[in-house]
Amino acid sequence: MFRQHAVHSQEGDLLCRSGQLCAPQQLWIRSERDGRVHVVELVGELDMTTAQAFEDELKRVEATDAAQIVVDLSGLTFISADGLKAFIHASARSRHGDNRLRIVRGPDEVQRTFETSGLVSRLPFTDEADTTSPWHGQVSRAFIFVASPVQDWPR
Repeated sequence: MFRQHAVHSQEGDLLCRSGQLCAPQQLWIRSERDGRVHVVELVGELDMTTAQAFEDELKRVEATDAAQIVVDLSGLTFISADGLKAFIHASARSRHGDNRLRIVRGPDEVQRTFETSGLVSRLPFTDEADTTSPWHGQVSRAFIFVASPVQDWPR
């Protein structure tokens, strides 16, 4: 089963970093089961407006009989305190269940957030080589370019 959906946080808000194009804040969640492993890949920003959608998808996956649940952070560009909280809750559920959650480390800037908060030793991180994620490494960045809102396009 393959589920992919986007969660937009306040469409029209643009992220502009020096030397980079602007794009709406967004989180793509790609969720697929491959045999006994279910992979949830996050691409974009996990913040207060997108964390609930991620947590809902993860709870849906936890309700299945997958032997291992892998959350791939390799495409994540930002994580807020709300995103961290979602991982704390997921880890607690996993520890009280059958301990099947694994988290693939994100880029340095995302991983630093986990390190600064002291969560690296409390969460089930795994190295890239230890996971069987069919998606890991396929999406390095996701960009959505917005020239003008659809309603303002000339007819």
